[in-house]
Amino acid sequence: MVISEVELGSLRVQLESEFRETTRELNDIDDQVRSFGTSQQDAGRGITNHIGDDSDIVFEQERLLTIRDRLASRHAEIKHALEKMDRGNYGICENCGQPIAPDRLAALPFVTLCIRCQALSERHREERR
Repeated sequence: MVISEVELGSLRVQLESEFRETTRELNDIDDQVRSFGTSQQDAGRGITNHIGDDSDIVFEQERLLTIRDRLASRHAEIKHALEKMDRGNYGICENCGQPIAPDRLAALPFVTLCIRCQALSERHREERR
């Protein structure tokens, strides 16, 4: 099943929209991380001697950085998908070289593996644990 030009155009619009949105979200998180430290210092808090205050600060920083890591990963996946579109090899499984089902691309337009190869990849990952 090869993806049609109409479907490809629709997926490009969706990916470009998601790319802009994740870019904005990354910038927002970066601003929060930067301002979090500044706002703590402005409030005269910094790192305190009270373990509850310190743990709240560390927890919030770690939470923001975890969210940022996930967003950065999604951003890279979307960028990769758009680059594949530009090269003309979008929708082709990077493992077996077969077309990825259009329904799969519609649900997850940044996927790089067909459903079969994805299942094999996840099985191998589980076996390594």
